[in-house]
Amino acid sequence: MKRLLPWEAVPASTGQRSVLWAEGLRGIASLLVVTSHLSRSFAYTLITPAQDSTHTGSFIHLPLLRLPAQGAPWVSLFFVLTGYVNAMKPIKQARNGNGSQALSGLAFSAFRRTGRLVLPATIATIISWVICQLGLFEIGRTCEAVWIRDTSPKPGPGVTGSIRLLLANLFTTWTTGFNVYDKNQWTFPFLLKGSMLIFITLLATVRIHSNYRILVFLGLYAFNWAGGDPMLGMNIYFGALLAELSNRLPPPSMTPRRNPFIRAITGVALLLGLHVSGYPEVSPEWTSWSQNLAQIGQFIFPGKDYWRYWTSIGAQLITLAVVISPRMQDMLSHPAFVWLGSVSLPLYLIHGPLVRSLLAWMLFGWQKPVSYYSQDVNGNLTDPFQRRSFPDGWVFCIVLPVFLLILLWASHLWTTWVEPWCASITNRIEEVMCGTETGEKGDLPRTNGCHGDKGERVTEV
Repeated sequence: MKRLLPWEAVPASTGQRSVLWAEGLRGIASLLVVTSHLSRSFAYTLITPAQDSTHTGSFIHLPLLRLPAQGAPWVSLFFVLTGYVNAMKPIKQARNGNGSQALSGLAFSAFRRTGRLVLPATIATIISWVICQLGLFEIGRTCEAVWIRDTSPKPGPGVTGSIRLLLANLFTTWTTGFNVYDKNQWTFPFLLKGSMLIFITLLATVRIHSNYRILVFLGLYAFNWAGGDPMLGMNIYFGALLAELSNRLPPPSMTPRRNPFIRAITGVALLLGLHVSGYPEVSPEWTSWSQNLAQIGQFIFPGKDYWRYWTSIGAQLITLAVVISPRMQDMLSHPAFVWLGSVSLPLYLIHGPLVRSLLAWMLFGWQKPVSYYSQDVNGNLTDPFQRRSFPDGWVFCIVLPVFLLILLWASHLWTTWVEPWCASITNRIEEVMCGTETGEKGDLPRTNGCHGDKGERVTEV
């Protein structure tokens, strides 16, 4: 599939239901994940609903305005869209009576999904490891920005020790979700697991009537609600439920644009979703609006992690509003949003290493670090550490926009060079393992148990 640049036109609709809006929504979510990490670095108090317990909250702490500092709802949005996009085509084929085609497509998608996630994550980890060994995280490790400092690793002990640490982290990324060189990759095992959950569920339900498939999705949603899995299970199956709903709705070209009922539902779902998405991770009792949500959570949520439920429900309501609104789909299908969605995976993967190296250097590199020491009971100096203080506000106003442009440019380069290489490697593995490779004498069979539509783009983060 040809990569669209922001100024290029999106191909005209054929009258069928398009999922271009999902690309646009995913791109916005990726960009908001970046802003959430910048907020944790330079405006850490935004993770709470007020400056402190004695304040009612400033203007920027209001539910809608604090959303760029929230990371959880946009990660939840990734899972909702993963369930939606992966379920959309098989459900459509099943409803059209093409059950065999749906099963073949599921086999193809399940085979390729691992390569399309593991290879990019591995490359990003190696890049971050090289940056670390070159000492380019050292400024980040001594700056006042909390998130940058806490996520900047030390170089490994020698060449052998560093290589062992790299191999260990490449392994633990997919076993425990821990990666010292890029802690943002904790989401990737869940994305892979969520995709496989959808594939398995669809394999079991693709031949049953759509009404019963809806009951299965609702039952699994309720099961994960009660089982305390709002981040993955609830979002994945809600996305699949929306895919089933989308296949029942008429195409946007046949939907009235001024239907007051649809507008009312869209507005309520969107505003409510944005409101609950602002639920803070800590100290909800500091403001009345977050305390009210916490009190509601006591009655309807199991456990105490109300913020996981509220942010997941917020992401679900936002996606629901888009699914039922042709106008919002048109807006999110704009070429700029579609392009942003096409670079969402590298934007998520490489922003962490660039923030800890390039941005840290741009903001703090010109300062000399100040040394601090603590004393033990005998007056001896212990635990020395260094800090670089925050620059003036005007420096942020200049540096942050420049950095975001560099980040988007680097993400575009990734989609131009790295992503096609990962796709080529995945295709090569498929050809060898599924029996589509033909030798010089044509002695290999042409059958393929996991063959699918080669033109289909597998969407990621």
